[in-house]
Amino acid sequence: MKIKSAVFTVLFCLFVIVSSPVFSQQQDYNPLALEHFKQSLKYMMIGDYYNAIISCNNVIRIDPNSAVAYAIRARAYFEMNDLDRSLADCNQAIKIDRNNAAAYNVRGNIYVKKGDYKRAISDWQAAIRINPDLEEARYNIELANKEQSK
Repeated sequence: MKIKSAVFTVLFCLFVIVSSPVFSQQQDYNPLALEHFKQSLKYMMIGDYYNAIISCNNVIRIDPNSAVAYAIRARAYFEMNDLDRSLADCNQAIKIDRNNAAAYNVRGNIYVKKGDYKRAISDWQAAIRINPDLEEARYNIELANKEQSK
C-alpha cells in the first residue's frame, strides 16, 4: 500500500506542476512564494508531508488565494490521515478555483475513506471533467463502484 501511495503522490505532484498557472507564469509570481511552492512539491515527492505542509503554509501566508497550495497541503494532510484538515483545504481550494481538479480528486479520496461513496464518485467525476487525463480518479471510480456493488 505504501508503494501505491508513493506512486500516486508523485503522479499528483507531476499533475500539479503541469497544470499549475504558477509554473506557467513564474515571472509574475512572488519569488519567495514560488520557492516555497517548489519546496512543497519536492517534499511531497519524497513523502515528507510534514515539511510539505510547512512550505504550503508559507505560500498561503504570502498568497492566501493560492488554490494550488491548498490542494497540495490537502494531499499532504490526507497522506498523514488528517482527513478533517485535508477536507477543509480541499473545500478552500475549490472555493478559490472551481476548476482545481486536484482538490476534487483528493476530496473524493477523503469521502471514500469516510464511507461516502456517492460524494467520492461525484468529486472524482468533477475532477475528470476538468482534467480528462486524471487516471487516478478513473481508477478510483471503478474501485468505488465495485465496493458499492458488494
